[in-house]
Amino acid sequence: MTPAWRAAGAALQLAVPQREPLSAPLLGSLFAVAGLFAGWLMLAVEAVAQLGAARLAGFDAARIALAPPFAVPALHLGAGEQGPWAWAAALLAGPLLAMIAGLAVHLGAEALQAAAWLRVVAFEAFAFAWLRLPLLMLSAGVRGGRGTLSLLYEHLGEPESGRWAAIALGLVFLWGIAALVAWRAVTLGREWLRADGRGFRRRAVRLLAGYPFVLATAAYLVDRPTGPLGWLVVILLLVLGALFLRTT
Repeated sequence: MTPAWRAAGAALQLAVPQREPLSAPLLGSLFAVAGLFAGWLMLAVEAVAQLGAARLAGFDAARIALAPPFAVPALHLGAGEQGPWAWAAALLAGPLLAMIAGLAVHLGAEALQAAAWLRVVAFEAFAFAWLRLPLLMLSAGVRGGRGTLSLLYEHLGEPESGRWAAIALGLVFLWGIAALVAWRAVTLGREWLRADGRGFRRRAVRLLAGYPFVLATAAYLVDRPTGPLGWLVVILLLVLGALFLRTT
């Protein structure tokens, strides 16, 4: 029969949370590197999808150029007299296909129980592609905004008339997508980080999704920002805030 004091000691030991195998700063650095790599891949998928859709829509001069300093693939449509549907197909195909690809690789890596580094890269690809959509929407609504949706608004005739609608729609999409990304980040991150309280779960979401997305966006949009620098900072802070609030 086990003595009472020994049983109590075992229960007390089980109640103490286990220490994380790696420190949070080290994990955050590794997640940031994975986010940079995955973000570049998603931008490449977006550019290739836009190029294919643009050629099908009649943009014969469309091409992909590598923008310095990180050789980020970017689509150049060239001059054309195509109608609004052709512009919509050429510009929207990229972000939508990137979202589908990001979700597919993330779910595939989780279903196959792939290596840890591959699962992290797959998640970062998913998070970057999905959080990028509301960023493009919000950028299209601010004055001086640029990017895929801003360019589409310019070719639809009256970009000013849809400014507030773009901001409202972007905030709605951000609220929903942030909940999805936060949920998947907690599910994956609990393997390396404590997730036994909302504070720890929010930290896991910041390290896995928030900071890598902000870093990749800031790095890859330095030469072709989606809007004025001040507005871009505000939008990135909104993304971090939405991830914080939507972590349950």
